[in-house]
Amino acid sequence: MNLMPNSQKHGFCPKTLKRAGQVAAVFLVVLLILWIRVFYGSMQDYKTGETLLKENQTIRAITYFDRSLHWYAPLNPYVERSAERLWEIGQKAEKEGDRRMARIAFESIRNACYGTSHIFTPGEEWIDKAESRIKKLEGEKTPKGDDEIEGEHPTKSPHPRVGWSVSVVVGFLGWIGSVLGFIVCVFRKDRRDKKPFHESLVWFSLIVAFGVLWFAGMVMA
Repeated sequence: MNLMPNSQKHGFCPKTLKRAGQVAAVFLVVLLILWIRVFYGSMQDYKTGETLLKENQTIRAITYFDRSLHWYAPLNPYVERSAERLWEIGQKAEKEGDRRMARIAFESIRNACYGTSHIFTPGEEWIDKAESRIKKLEGEKTPKGDDEIEGEHPTKSPHPRVGWSVSVVVGFLGWIGSVLGFIVCVFRKDRRDKKPFHESLVWFSLIVAFGVLWFAGMVMA
């Protein structure tokens, strides 16, 4: 007669389930910390942009609204607010005949949305709206050099590179997984028959490697 508990028979035991729960909890905490950091950065840049806009420092305000857009995270309200502010600035400039300012504002929306792309592209509606305004401005006759924006090549494509965009996701997920593996490796108690230093070194090396891949993807995409 088999008296082995059903959980152990299938490879599960309270200790294993407890460890799995701890790993999941650490994973959620890391994600929450990252989300809070992104939210805070976006909020601060948005507030700075609002202050500069009230002081009629429009170019500097656009810069900070653009930064706020780059702090993309799901459910971050300041991303939408920043896009709305840039759209308002662009429309106002267009009505006043300042086509260069309008293009800067609209292109900030488009480029920021493409800049936060990876497997999917957030803000696709904003991209479509901004590109329609940019095409209209490009179709209008403007003085020579009026449409050229300092630091940006007029033929440069704003679309992200697919390979590097995928590396952002792979690097991020790999970095999170490596951090969790390192934490479990360091704090677990049943390591008598293993080489804790070498195992910890492997996890640390993976943290560095995936971190570099993540950062490179964000820069190159």
